[in-house]
Amino acid sequence: MTYLSQSPYKMPTQARCDRVPPAHDTKWDALDLRVLQEDDLPLDPRTWCRADVGTWVSRRGGLPERFPMNGKALCLMSKDMFASRVPHNGHALHQDFRRRLAKALALQDLIEKMSRN
Repeated sequence: MTYLSQSPYKMPTQARCDRVPPAHDTKWDALDLRVLQEDDLPLDPRTWCRADVGTWVSRRGGLPERFPMNGKALCLMSKDMFASRVPHNGHALHQDFRRRLAKALALQDLIEKMSRN
């Protein structure tokens, strides 16, 4: 039987995350939202214009002309509607959109809660 203390692998004693300010800097009053962005598209997909939607779709292997709409219209689409426009990758496209939307909604909720205090 091998015990963890006898393991040849060393566990790190500390971790570093670039998105969290170092311990000596405890000031959080200026939050830079760019760290939350995944790419050059606006963080909230509800604000996407047609060109943003086209860019997002084409980067994920779809045809932009099959999505002649803005971000608000994408919010109204079901998983099956995505799949009918992009048969080989529609469900993944829908999942990515919903993940981005959930992230934007959570951030909006956080900002609203912080502004009330």
